[in-house]
Amino acid sequence: MGLELLKGASCYEPMQLYCWVREKKQSSAQIDFLIQQGEQIVPIEVKAGTQGAMQSLRIFMEEKKIKKGIRTSLENFGQYENIDIYPMYAISNLI
Repeated sequence: MGLELLKGASCYEPMQLYCWVREKKQSSAQIDFLIQQGEQIVPIEVKAGTQGAMQSLRIFMEEKKIKKGIRTSLENFGQYENIDIYPMYAISNLI
């Protein structure tokens, strides 16, 4: 998935991919990718199937006061509250 994000980026501006991990007792959370869109940081959570609670994404967005998140999975395009859903085949269109 990271390669798809890099592939969609401009060849004239280097792009960095980051991740986020929170390790608390009985409450760990992880965001697969963090990208920058303009001046905004956008968290991206990758799901292998079509199910998932997006708990880590919600924790990150709440803690960091992020207004928009992205989930990519085998689902079609959609939206849940302030989380945009992108199918895996279209993830390079984010950049």
